[in-house]
Amino acid sequence: MIKQIIKKEWLQIRRDKVSVILLTAVVLLLILSLFTSWNYFRWYSNLQQEVTANARHHWETQGEKNSHSAAHFGIYLFKPLSPLAIWDNGIDKHYGVSLYIEAHIRNQLQFKAIEDNPLLARWGELTPAAILLVLLPLLLIWLAGNSIVNDKIAGTFKLAVSQGVSAQKYVWGKAAALWCISSAIIFSTWLMGGLLSTLLSNQSFFGVKSLLLLIMYCLYNGIFIHLGLLVSNKAANRRSALVSLLAIWLVAVWLVPKITAHFSEERYPSPLTEVFLKKISDDVAVNGINGHGGKNEKMKKLEKDWATKYGVDSVQQLPINWLGVTLQADEDTNNLIYDKHYDTLYAGYNNQLLVHKTSSLLSPFMPARLFSMSLAGTDLKNSLHFYSATEAYRKKFIGILNNRLRDNSLYGGRDTGRVAFWKSLPAFHYRQSTLPERWKESSTTFLIVLIWLLVISWFLHISAKRTPLDK
Repeated sequence: MIKQIIKKEWLQIRRDKVSVILLTAVVLLLILSLFTSWNYFRWYSNLQQEVTANARHHWETQGEKNSHSAAHFGIYLFKPLSPLAIWDNGIDKHYGVSLYIEAHIRNQLQFKAIEDNPLLARWGELTPAAILLVLLPLLLIWLAGNSIVNDKIAGTFKLAVSQGVSAQKYVWGKAAALWCISSAIIFSTWLMGGLLSTLLSNQSFFGVKSLLLLIMYCLYNGIFIHLGLLVSNKAANRRSALVSLLAIWLVAVWLVPKITAHFSEERYPSPLTEVFLKKISDDVAVNGINGHGGKNEKMKKLEKDWATKYGVDSVQQLPINWLGVTLQADEDTNNLIYDKHYDTLYAGYNNQLLVHKTSSLLSPFMPARLFSMSLAGTDLKNSLHFYSATEAYRKKFIGILNNRLRDNSLYGGRDTGRVAFWKSLPAFHYRQSTLPERWKESSTTFLIVLIWLLVISWFLHISAKRTPLDK
C-alpha cells in the first residue's frame, strides 16, 4: 500500500505544472552551484599550490643577507582547501585564507574574496549547501503543503480511508514519496560534488565526513517534509497551508539567523581591526623589550642574566651575538602579549558561537549550517585552527633565524645566511583538523537536527492519528 501511495504522490506532482517548474528550477540551480563551486575550487587549488611554491622559491633564493633581514623578508602561507569545501565554502571567503609571516608582527589573515565582491556580503553565494539549506526546504514545503489538503478537498483522502487505509499510513506514504525526491536530489548533488572534488584534489571527498554530511542534509530536509505534511493535514484550505508554511520557512531560514547574528554581536561585540591592533601595539610599547635597542627594566635584567650565565662583566664580552638574544627575547615577550589579546578575541568569538548554537533550539537551519561548515572544514573553528598553526610555525621560523644570528657571530657582527641555510628551514605543512576533532565540535548540532526531526515526526504521527477522516 505504501508503494502505491508513493506512486500516486509522484504522479500527482508530475501533473502539477508549478511543482514541475519549481523542481526543475532547484535542480538547475544545484547544477549551477556545483559548477560555480567547482570552478572556484579548481582556481583556488591551483593558485594555492602555485603561490605556495613561488613563495618558498623566493625565500630560498633571496640571496645572502643577515638572518634578521631575512626574518623581515618573511614568507606567505596559504590555507589548503578541504575536499568538502566544494560543497560548503563557509566563512573562508569572509575570514581570509592566506597569511604573511615576519619578525615582530602577528599579521591578520588576508585574501578575503568578500573584499572584491560586495554582493557576496549582501546576498551570499550560490553553493550546493546554500541551495540545500534554503531553497530545497522551500520546494519541499510547497510539495508537502499541497499534498494532504488537496486530497481532502478532492475527496481522495476520504476515499482511501474508507477503503481501509489508515490515515497514518496514508500520511507516511506521502512522506516517503517526498523523502525519495529529497534524498535523490541530495544524493545526486553529493555524488557529483564528490567526483569533481576528488578529481581536483589529492584527497578523496568520499569518507565518513562526507557520509555524515549527506545524512545530516537528508535529516534536515526531512524536517520540512514532515512539517509541511503536518500543516497540510491541519489546514482548512491550500492557501492557509502555504501561507503558514512560507511564514515558518521565513522565520527558520532568514529571521532567526539574522536576529541571532545581530544579538550575538551586540552581546559579545567584536572589536574593529584598527582598534584591536592599536591596543596590541600600545601594550607592546609599554610591556615589550624592544630588541632593536633602547633600555628598560626588562632589558637591563636580560643583560644581567646573560652576563651572569657566561660569567662576563658586560654583554659586549659574550661569545655570541647579543642582538640575536635581544631579538628572540623581544619575540618571546611580544608573543605573550599577542597571545593574551588573541585569546580574549577568540573567547568573544566562542561566546558568539555559543549564542548561535543556543538558537538552534529556535530553528533547524542554525545547527544544520554549523554542522555543514564544520565537517567541510570551513567554519570559524577551522579558520582559527589554521591561524593558530601558522602562528606556531611563525614562532619556530623566527626563532631559528634569531638563534642563528645569536650563535654564528659576535657582538656587533653580521650573520650572513646563504641558499643552503634558507632551504634548511622547515616548510609549512598544515594538518587539517581530524574527524574526531570536528565531530567533538559539531556532534551537538547534529543531534539537535535529529531531535528536530523526531519531534516534528511525533507531532505528524499524532496529527494523522487524530484526523477525523480516520474515524
